[in-house]
Amino acid sequence: MKMTIQPGNEITITACEELDALRLSELAGRRAVVTEDLTIPERRQVGYMVRLLDGKFMNEENWYLPFNAVCHA
Repeated sequence: MKMTIQPGNEITITACEELDALRLSELAGRRAVVTEDLTIPERRQVGYMVRLLDGKFMNEENWYLPFNAVCHA
């Protein structure tokens, strides 16, 4: 059974083409907590808003991540 990712879940950021396209590939391997689920089918780009757990990246700790860049920690 596939586990769904919900706000409050701890995730690991994984490398994917969508993350590369956003020029955020340096985030791969970092851990974060999901703050908002943006996976409704009506969205053009589905994904999640997350807060990094291990410090800021480019002076920010909140990021949008594509659906394919997120897996359970």
